[in-house]
Amino acid sequence: MPSSRRRYLRGCAATLGLATAGCLGSNESTEPTPAKTSTATESETGTATPTQSGQTEPFVAWRQSLDAKITAQPISTGTRLYVGTESGTVTSLATADGSQQWSYDASEPIRSQPRRVENTIFVITGKEGLYEDHVVVALDTETGSKQWTFAPGEWWLELLGATGKRVYVGTNTDTRAKQGQTLYALAVSDGSVQWSGEVGNQYEGAVRNGTIYVASRGRFYAYDTETGEQRWANDVSDYHSQTMVATDDTLCYAADMDETRGTLLGVDSDTGETLWTHGEGSIASTTLHDGTLYAGGTHVAALDPTTGEQRWRTDQSGDVQQAPVQNGTLYTGGDVVRGHDSSTGELDWTWSPETNVKGVVPAAVVSDTLYVDSWAYGDPRNRFKFALDTTAGTKRWAFDVESDLTDLSVDEKRGYVAADDTVYALE
Repeated sequence: MPSSRRRYLRGCAATLGLATAGCLGSNESTEPTPAKTSTATESETGTATPTQSGQTEPFVAWRQSLDAKITAQPISTGTRLYVGTESGTVTSLATADGSQQWSYDASEPIRSQPRRVENTIFVITGKEGLYEDHVVVALDTETGSKQWTFAPGEWWLELLGATGKRVYVGTNTDTRAKQGQTLYALAVSDGSVQWSGEVGNQYEGAVRNGTIYVASRGRFYAYDTETGEQRWANDVSDYHSQTMVATDDTLCYAADMDETRGTLLGVDSDTGETLWTHGEGSIASTTLHDGTLYAGGTHVAALDPTTGEQRWRTDQSGDVQQAPVQNGTLYTGGDVVRGHDSSTGELDWTWSPETNVKGVVPAAVVSDTLYVDSWAYGDPRNRFKFALDTTAGTKRWAFDVESDLTDLSVDEKRGYVAADDTVYALE
């Protein structure tokens, strides 16, 4: 389910991903439609499978079918779940029971995961083919009414970040260029362009402490979020996608340096000057928690993000990209899930998935449950989701509807996932 240009291009290359001139017509709808319901029972392997028996698997809180295939993972804001489809609808569901609150018809496929900024939901719409101009659509979170659209007449748009006042959008193509694209800062209130600046074809963006950082192919850019002044731009060789994290003082990311693959760097947030490097092994994932930078790859390490000082390092490989530290435990993925003591790196437990699962990625922790994404080499590739006990590392359940699933989206109560035209709430 491609939700961004990156996923689309990877899909065209048969690679597995685990992460418009004119305006739209005014065809929004705020009238809720009756919820569709169906059920699931437990198979012999402990997974949920579709049935018409009237029984529901205990860990499936509810399921809701929509009008078309869902194009990106849903996003929860606590009381509402927002979902986009291939037919062009954005639907708001109550997280309590899956009932539909409103539905807006954009007429063009929803290309991005919805993003919320205060009382506004943002999506990108447009066809998937080459040279199909895309549009940013802003919707009211409560009613689904259209607030404004932004249509710069560009083939592909990316939502790169947001503050309470602005949403940042980049133009994109399929080229590998470190310049020639545009970063727009749009007012959340009305979509007006506050400023614009040059960037390259983007991987992603991050906003921190008055700066938006944009990782482009071959170059990083840093802009002042208020004024649009470019603070610095650095050439980067073979940046490792989705490793960019920022503190108030330091931007950290992994890239290839001096023929060393996956070097972790810390650069000064104000000047872009390299402050430190961590070149032990190959780093492919990062996350920040309570002032500590955790890095994953051929090994897992904890570092001071300001100085690069290593606090501890494990002998095991692992991915640390999504799930943060919870209750003193760092959760890592890869071929297995591991729980490490976050202060020492000591291994507490290991969980191995079923044999037909090739990789697992901890997604988030809710109370004492760890939600886990997974992937496999065969189709459907993104088939299974798991829930583990955070203390013992034992499996609570496995979810499988024999179809490709979106990545997990999690709030304070439960996880959500979609397959084809159906959203599932998992406890």
